[in-house]
This record gives sequence, C-alpha cells and structure tokens, in this order.
Amino acid sequence: MRPSKNQIQSLEEAINYLEIQRKNEFNDLKAQLFKTSEHFRPINIISQTIKVLGESPVLKTNLFETLLSVTGGYFSKKMILGKSNSFSKKILGYIIQYSATNFISKKVSSNTND
Repeated sequence: MRPSKNQIQSLEEAINYLEIQRKNEFNDLKAQLFKTSEHFRPINIISQTIKVLGESPVLKTNLFETLLSVTGGYFSKKMILGKSNSFSKKILGYIIQYSATNFISKKVSSNTND
C-alpha cells in the first residue's frame, strides 16, 4: 500500500516544523551559554562579591573591626620592637601582635554591641 500524498505532505510539514523547532532551541541554548559564561567570568564574580559586601551593614562592620584589629596589632608590634633580625625578638613580636589584635578586637566588638 502506497502512502497518500496527504500523508507525505503531512510528514514533510512535521519534519519542517521539527527542524525549525530544533534551530530555535539551538539558538536559545547558544544564548543561554553566552549568558552563563558572562556570569561566571572572574571579573563579574569579583564585582558581584564586592557589591554584596557593600550592601550588607553587618559585613561592613565585621570587615572594619577585623581590619582595625589586625592593623592595630601590626603597628603595636612595629612600635615596640621595630625591625629585628633576632629570632627570639620576631617570636616576641608575633606574640605582641597577636595579643594586641585580640585586645583591640574585643574592645571594638564590645563597643559596637553596646
């Protein structure tokens, strides 16, 4: 039994429709791949992270407290010992720096909680 012209035409239309649909879906997939690759570029990740950090007041406060504590500890070490080549003075300097950092951190944290 031979297929009728109507069946052949119907199949050709279905094939054409599926080819057009495949092309459209392929174009959509390419566009989505481009968007995804742009989103995950390192510069975009960094800028999004900075934006999130800038919008959060809690993170700003924590960052400021940490920066203040570490800077204070570092300068305390430099003021007390200066530049030293002695191993024991370097160890003492790190102990002073650690202590000053913790002290400043506790003071800053207690002042912001009040």
